[in-house]
Amino acid sequence: MKTAKTVAAEFEAELQALLNKWGANLSADDHYQGWAECGEDIRMQVEIPAIYDSDNNCVREWALVDLGQAVYCHSSA
Repeated sequence: MKTAKTVAAEFEAELQALLNKWGANLSADDHYQGWAECGEDIRMQVEIPAIYDSDNNCVREWALVDLGQAVYCHSSA
């Protein structure tokens, strides 16, 4: 049986290989601009850069993949 640690390591290795293949970056940002006690709006995205040939012609357009968001509300109770 594979342990949770082994499964996580295998997944992370495959994810990193996929990001490397596409030259992509993974980001997670808090898009909420309010007070910290009001909550967080964490959004995850993958940014895939454009590729240009030697004549500066775009052969692959830039792309942004939205992986979704998670909203966390803090309570003072």
